[in-house]
Amino acid sequence: MRQVLVVLSLISMLQAGFDKVATTSAPFLKLGVGARAMAMGGGFVALANDATAAYWNPAGMTYVSAITVHASHNDWMLDIAHDYIGVILPLRTNETIGLSVSSLTMGDQPVRTLQEPEGNGLHYDVMDLAISTSYARQITDRLSFGVNGKLIQLTAYNESARTLALDIGSILQTDFYGLDIGMALSNFGGDIQFSGRDLIIDADIDEEIDGNWNSDADLRTEPWPLPLMIRIGVSLDIIGVDQAIIQNQFSRLTLAMDADHPNDGPEHVNVGAEFAVREMLFLRGGYRSNYDQEAWTMGVGVNLDLKGIGKIGLDYAVKPMEVFGNTSILSVEFTK
Repeated sequence: MRQVLVVLSLISMLQAGFDKVATTSAPFLKLGVGARAMAMGGGFVALANDATAAYWNPAGMTYVSAITVHASHNDWMLDIAHDYIGVILPLRTNETIGLSVSSLTMGDQPVRTLQEPEGNGLHYDVMDLAISTSYARQITDRLSFGVNGKLIQLTAYNESARTLALDIGSILQTDFYGLDIGMALSNFGGDIQFSGRDLIIDADIDEEIDGNWNSDADLRTEPWPLPLMIRIGVSLDIIGVDQAIIQNQFSRLTLAMDADHPNDGPEHVNVGAEFAVREMLFLRGGYRSNYDQEAWTMGVGVNLDLKGIGKIGLDYAVKPMEVFGNTSILSVEFTK
């Protein structure tokens, strides 16, 4: 009996330490978007009140009261670029729709073979793409709900894979000093599997027979699940107007915290803060826990009034990646 307990304990310890790293496809879906959110460490699921809400929590689109366009560029590591464009359009008092495109690209790469490992003179490119349409509705004066449907396509040389996925989110405003509670389920969809002409090869069904025709054989790739993500977070104005703990008409201090549970890795806790002066100048910082190459984040932002044309916001974030150097994120948001 003692031996059985020891074996069960060992199995339990091994399972607890297995993080399922690299067991999903389309990992670019886990890269956060927007310099504001990333400067705050990615703690944004309860604070998603700009045009990046379609990514973080589609329910947050109900906080956008005018037509808003957002574009951000993430100069990621190893010459890889992550870009995001989003548009949010309020329909009525309690309904909002949105459209967004997210892509991960890299420069041309040489085609290498076993015979020519340094390259055969040809080049290929890689692109991961997600096209999303979103809908959000304010159900009550305190509860908002949103859904995001997206087409995901991965392309590498002559091979590609695609599938559909769904994001669902909600935000609840409480009576406790305006504390917001956000929840989001991201990338709930089917498995993704590559196919393409390079996977079709000539196969000799019987090598002992001379002169027979070779048949086409389609090399099968295994389907892989998407990186499912569950986020739960809170946000609270420590300093500010309305329901803030400390009332101030000229400045605001907002704290936010998220707990992330992915299906292919350990849990994370992301904490962020935003200090605003007259809602024109912003200082931000954050901390991301339980990541191998990430920890502290920081950034700045400015909002400019274009005098009747609209408002434009410029945000910049820096996310140190230890051995990979600093990652820079630049965002531009225009509100009509």
